[in-house]
Amino acid sequence: MADRAVSEVLSFALVFSLIVASIILVSVSGLGALQNARDAEQMENAERAFDVLSDNIVDLYKQGAPSRATEVSLGEASLRTGENTTISVQVHDGTAPKDVGTWEIRPIIYAGNQERELVYEAGAVYRTNRDGGVQKRTPPILVSDDRVLITVVGTTASDQQSLGGSTVLVRTNHRNSNVSFADTGGNIEHVNVSVDSTPQREALWQSYFEQEGFACGADGWCNFTSSSGGIQRTYVVYHDLAVDIDQ
Repeated sequence: MADRAVSEVLSFALVFSLIVASIILVSVSGLGALQNARDAEQMENAERAFDVLSDNIVDLYKQGAPSRATEVSLGEASLRTGENTTISVQVHDGTAPKDVGTWEIRPIIYAGNQERELVYEAGAVYRTNRDGGVQKRTPPILVSDDRVLITVVGTTASDQQSLGGSTVLVRTNHRNSNVSFADTGGNIEHVNVSVDSTPQREALWQSYFEQEGFACGADGWCNFTSSSGGIQRTYVVYHDLAVDIDQ
């Protein structure tokens, strides 16, 4: 009878240990899966918000709207204006390059968990993480064999801003638009563009330019040359947009 009592105690202890271990395993793995699902849903919501933000900014410099406000739901994420990105443009008539302009802009960055970010930068939208990134929206740059239109969307702020919380508003105001360069006589043979950003986004910019027919060098400059010998129409336009993040 004593041996049987010990056996029942051991059996109970083993069964209880298995139950506790199963509960812990399911809880840990289940919570991780729920966390990943929540993060993925928040990032998808942020992407939709950045689509709206991009469309609102297009309204400013294409439709002449004076201002727009875009609501972004953050959850545990944050929204900020990043460090300055420098964009430079040159044109070349076959004899010497001409500096058209160099602009400092502030990207708008949604920072989620695990180093996941959405970035609005000069009209383009990028989704990045610690392993790389993809371009979700192309910038307003048009390139064909006889025509080049470089549109620089200059989102600027007086200083860096960063906010967290449930919901924030991104307010954008159109301050000025300027045609920095225009040639319709076919005098330009080359157009050079440089985007000095974070290494990750800079690589994505260069990949985009190469897809559009530019040749990018190690110095960061991307060069477009018309195969017909001359670009018939060349335009460089800069839009100055003020950005403010508010709750």
